Amino acid sequence: MTQIVAVADYAGRQARLASRLSAAFSAAGLGLEFRTHRELAAEVSVEQRPGQPPAVTPDRPLLWLCPGDTGWPPTPDGQFLATETLAATRSIAFLTRSAVLNRPTAVSLCGTLPPGPARVVRGARHLDPGAVRAERFTGSWPPDAAGPGRLEVYDYATGRSSYGPPSPAAGPFRYRAAVRPARLVPVRVVGDQVIAAADAAPATLAASRRVAARYQLDLAIMWWLTGPADGAGTLARIDGWLWDAGDDVAWAIAAWAAGRLGRPAEADR
Repeated sequence: MTQIVAVADYAGRQARLASRLSAAFSAAGLGLEFRTHRELAAEVSVEQRPGQPPAVTPDRPLLWLCPGDTGWPPTPDGQFLATETLAATRSIAFLTRSAVLNRPTAVSLCGTLPPGPARVVRGARHLDPGAVRAERFTGSWPPDAAGPGRLEVYDYATGRSSYGPPSPAAGPFRYRAAVRPARLVPVRVVGDQVIAAADAAPATLAASRRVAARYQLDLAIMWWLTGPADGAGTLARIDGWLWDAGDDVAWAIAAWAAGRLGRPAEADR
């Protein structure tokens, strides 16, 4: 049986996720092991001979589920070791020839997701401006950008939210089209599956698929602000890391892994 390795904080922040993944993979007839970044770096080597591509040993499918370990000493030496360990495991996940869920790239630790949340959302807006009404960010308040009550504004300097131009205004600002009453709708994309509430708008689900594909994410969680009669949502945040999930997401990850191994899961959901 091919062993799949989940790189996760499986004894800490992601303990519940690890438990659900274990159950889903076991029921699907798939072997799953867990490693922290430190454990993975200790047991895997990367070698490159002259004229040959890099070789990862052992080369196994990976679930790239967290951006690093916790528990390092809060000292310069501890920070150095944490950074070096993450660099080593990122190289492993990047170079392995087996399938990797949310494989890191040369530009990002997770798919091609930019490092800053503002850049992530702006990129999604440019990708699909018809379906994505994204948040915007500015250092100074643009006087022609708002009418009374048309925008929801957050002033980072004062920590205050308002509808319309803030008063007093300090900045920098985050602003978006006002949605009243607003509802936060999380959408999880796992491979070709979309998991969301039953009443999530089809336009929001379709846009979530496109955004995940744009950033080369096999796993993505997006938060949308929607209104009761609003087909398009305001995209508030995108994340490629999974800290907890229900059984449906764990099963979707198992199905993704089974598909990458070229065989169906052995058990029905």
